[in-house]
Amino acid sequence: MSTDVVGADGVTVWDSPNAEAFRGAMGLFPTGIAVITVGQGPGTEAMTASSVTSISLEPTLVLVSVNAAGRLVAAIDSAGGFAVNVLAQDQTELSQRFAARDRPSGLVAQELLGSVAGRSGHLVVPDALVSLECTTEYRYPGGDHVLYLGLVRGMRVADPVRPPLVFHRGAYTRLPG
Repeated sequence: MSTDVVGADGVTVWDSPNAEAFRGAMGLFPTGIAVITVGQGPGTEAMTASSVTSISLEPTLVLVSVNAAGRLVAAIDSAGGFAVNVLAQDQTELSQRFAARDRPSGLVAQELLGSVAGRSGHLVVPDALVSLECTTEYRYPGGDHVLYLGLVRGMRVADPVRPPLVFHRGAYTRLPG
């Protein structure tokens, strides 16, 4: 059971935070937004992700977190890899579309993403800030999510000057400057 106590200093403390409190707390941590893609053509699957982390430079490893109940898990497991497409500030609509439970797949997803087949066979979004093509190195259970550690086999940087899409406090926001 989660109990919260507000101290005299205004700080709220939970002994055992529930999911809602934890989500609110983690919402204070700004994150970039990416669309994870798997496959191409009729087999395309894609979803928006804010839990993407650079893990290692040698070898080049990236971690993505995927809802265990979602259809992307089966797609990644079957394909043995995925692509991470880091979105720019002007790609909010794309992020929202692929964050929805009824997000498209197959040829419709491919068309909406404006994507092209990368060298790995997974779609890359041509106007994403960065696209990383990965093979799955490790798969870990992570509560209600599955964590994939991908070895970056290919990388594409479109425009390092464009500002990234940022999510903070439950909303899209802009970096200052």
